[in-house]
Amino acid sequence: MRFVEILRESIAGILSNKLRSALTMLGVIIGVGSVIVLVSIGEGARKQVVAQFESVGTNILRLYTQRWDARLTMDQVYELKSRVPQIEMLMPVVNAWEQVRYEGKNLGIPIQGVTEIFPQIREHDLYVGRWFSAAEVEIARPVVVLGWEVTQQVFAGRNPVGKTIYIGRRPFQIIGVLEEKGQYLGEGVDYNIFVPITVAQRLRGTNKVDFVYIKAKDRESVPLVQLNVERIFEFRYGENSVYVVSQQSMIEQVEKSQRTMTLMLGAIAGVSLVVGGIGVMNIMLVAVTERTREIGLRMALGAKRRQVLFQFLAESSVLCAMGGFIGVFLGLFASGLVGRLGPATALAPGSVGVAFSFSILVGLLFGMYPAIRAASLQPAVALRTE
Repeated sequence: MRFVEILRESIAGILSNKLRSALTMLGVIIGVGSVIVLVSIGEGARKQVVAQFESVGTNILRLYTQRWDARLTMDQVYELKSRVPQIEMLMPVVNAWEQVRYEGKNLGIPIQGVTEIFPQIREHDLYVGRWFSAAEVEIARPVVVLGWEVTQQVFAGRNPVGKTIYIGRRPFQIIGVLEEKGQYLGEGVDYNIFVPITVAQRLRGTNKVDFVYIKAKDRESVPLVQLNVERIFEFRYGENSVYVVSQQSMIEQVEKSQRTMTLMLGAIAGVSLVVGGIGVMNIMLVAVTERTREIGLRMALGAKRRQVLFQFLAESSVLCAMGGFIGVFLGLFASGLVGRLGPATALAPGSVGVAFSFSILVGLLFGMYPAIRAASLQPAVALRTE
């Protein structure tokens, strides 16, 4: 029996009981569609997080202290630029914790003290107003710039520039609002209030710096900057005194973790494909029982066992392939719908091919036992079956 004839007989067997075939394909359709949708959600999350990191720049590094006796001061920070020529700019950061009050509301909003170069080093534009100047940093002027979400939360989207808020007991004038940036890895610029770093140091009662943003002149200079900065502080405080991490390495870590999560989502959805395969095997066993006399008649007329085997194996494979084909279109549609109504999605072409191929593989694997059972029937016994 030629391949075309086997395929024709398989399709005829499937169409002989349309409702049962449709219900059997449903498990495969849901499995393939689920794989495509969940993988697209994971891929969308990965691309969104990576884009947020890359919007800051891939030539950015962060300097943290790792030991209590390793102190970061303003003088030490600005000394780095003269000692490491590959550094384009750097910005010390001081975090402060004070109660923020506005019109009787007490708010717990993170406060971050930075310098006048924040918009340049973080590549973050202002939505309205202005940033504080170097002179305002020098004299510790009580001015603030609000993150986007703080503005939405406190001022309900109204322009807050010129208004006064209280940090602790001290009044601060709002001079600007940052554009929306988004949140990643717990670092939400949109949820922060920014003040001159000298103001934050006074609020904290310290001259220390919590960490430093360092911008290399280009991406190729990042490893050299990282090495030189580490050596400078190791010479001063000893080994493992500071920790320098590049934005690129953080992007790679995020991509790795997000890909792992995407694979997990795909694997979870793949379980439903396996369940669908069990349903296919069950129906094919029923089909073998129902068509026992037909199998016996074919063998009596000269059909070989391998031809019977291939026929039932082809029938289960075609059944799953049809389900996989429909599942692909359903998954593509559902992925687009989720992207419009919910979290961002990004179609991974590989997931479509893998899901469809796996559906055919499911048909082959779960159709093997029923096909072997059909091929092992004895013609005389099969013909006597009612």
